[in-house]
Amino acid sequence: MDIDEHPVPDAVVAAFCRLVDRLDAKRILGTASVMPAIFQGHRVIAQNVPVARQRIKSLLKNDRHLDTYTATLLRGTGLASEFVVVLSEAALQEGFSDLAGYFGEADFLAAALIDEREAVRDLAHEFIDGWDGQDTGEAGRAEAAESIRSAFASFLENTKGLLGDTLPPESRMGGDQGHVAKGKPDKALESAKAELDRVTRKGERERKELQDKITEKQKEIDRLRNDLVSARNDSKTREAERAQAKKELAELQASLQQSIENGVAKALSGTLRQWFVPVRAVEEALAGARQSDLVGRAAGVLERQRATDLNYGNRAVLTRLIEERRQLLTEIQRARLEALNPLPELRGIADQLEREIGDLAHRLGLPQGEIAAAAAGLLVRINEAQTLEELSEVRQFIQQAAAFELLHRDDLHRLYRAMDDKAGLLYDKAKVVGEVGAGSLKSRFFLRRAAAQGDPFTLFIDGHNVLFDLQDIFGQYFVDGFPGTRARTEFGKSLTRIFDKPGADVLLYFDGDDPKQHSLSDQVRVFYSGGKGEHRADEAILKHLMAFNQSVPPGPICLVTRDADFARQAREMGVIIMRPEEFAASVDLATA
Repeated sequence: MDIDEHPVPDAVVAAFCRLVDRLDAKRILGTASVMPAIFQGHRVIAQNVPVARQRIKSLLKNDRHLDTYTATLLRGTGLASEFVVVLSEAALQEGFSDLAGYFGEADFLAAALIDEREAVRDLAHEFIDGWDGQDTGEAGRAEAAESIRSAFASFLENTKGLLGDTLPPESRMGGDQGHVAKGKPDKALESAKAELDRVTRKGERERKELQDKITEKQKEIDRLRNDLVSARNDSKTREAERAQAKKELAELQASLQQSIENGVAKALSGTLRQWFVPVRAVEEALAGARQSDLVGRAAGVLERQRATDLNYGNRAVLTRLIEERRQLLTEIQRARLEALNPLPELRGIADQLEREIGDLAHRLGLPQGEIAAAAAGLLVRINEAQTLEELSEVRQFIQQAAAFELLHRDDLHRLYRAMDDKAGLLYDKAKVVGEVGAGSLKSRFFLRRAAAQGDPFTLFIDGHNVLFDLQDIFGQYFVDGFPGTRARTEFGKSLTRIFDKPGADVLLYFDGDDPKQHSLSDQVRVFYSGGKGEHRADEAILKHLMAFNQSVPPGPICLVTRDADFARQAREMGVIIMRPEEFAASVDLATA
């Protein structure tokens, strides 16, 4: 063991171990908070104090350095607290050898080496350099005691002589006065000794008070140091957990990407293949076309279509006009790009042609740009649907394709709009021929028509879920990537403009720490769920839906959300589920 980078003899280490045996059990129990290792695996109770003593001894024998906690613990017992701490550095320097011989070199050195004063520890190290490591024995102690007594007697004699010099000479006093003068030095000496004892006791009390304060401050420092070490360990643990979470996230992303690729491959090989004609089917169709007058039949069908549908001919004329203007626009754009001195009129004519093309395409319900082949095929299937059941099958396929992100967002919006328009036509037809009963109004195509005609319905909206999914509409109001107060306000304003008929009951839910609600209009109400944690709005909506199930609602109940698990729970209650983009297309949310 080293103290102040000086080796400690084995005899002194043994003296430290003897001090451990003298330690009060309460002090050892009180040290458990700063030295948890001494009770590790055992409860901090009086019965386990012997185990703690043995572990402290083991630390003294095996550790390279004497730690602060053990030094503070040992400093409170033996000569360290009873004698050494009372003496000044000058007194210890004067009589260190005699005191060591009197008390025993090992015990006295143990008390001096744990003293808080560096000068006292230096005296101990100097003594160790010339010490043979053996106690002087009884004879040496007697010699040291005699030396100490001689020094103390000399001190008293000097004190007595000093006090005697201050007295008046005996020649100035009478006989009785001489007797009194003779007794005064003894009384003065006793008074000086009493004052010395009083000052010594006062100093001892002040030293103990100061030592207690130092001990308390040391405990506080040790506690703060332990808290710092604990905080550093926690930080390292959190860093390791973050690294592990990052690794797991990368693995999950890779797994998700693989699952998407497998799902796309499966969809292409199964569900989606029905929308694309295989090569073999093309060959068979070609062979069949060669054996039949298919061209003639097609011409006849088109003639009948023209005869029964006047709009068909109008669409053909408008399509031809659009194509003519597109060809002219292409030539003008090429001239603007390649001409050496392009005329200024070219720009105005190009802008006018683009406006006319857009206006004609809008009247025909055509997209402004090129539409994907799959989306075009789906538009044809929607237009050819004769019943709501057929239209529902097309919608299910569109939802599957959207889940795999196989359709562009603009195409999805266009397809949902087309389905709503077709559903309106089928509703009108159902009311004429009487094929569809009132129960069909609960179809998911009800919303656009019900909002326009004022039919009764209840609409629940998972607010933040929808805002995150419709960032192309409300993203301009986001703050640091999140929908704040402005985004929620603009969303609510759009809903009040769309649902302005008496039959609508729109309940817009948001997460919020405090439960509250307010009305934006007679048809639109805003709810804040309250509570803590995630999915608070979902839980509030489910509770509201359960309450609805206890009564008979006046019309269909619909929920707008992208959360699949939440949607499944609501669907089990008979609620119609709409995805956010489908909802936006159905009510023209972007233009509201």
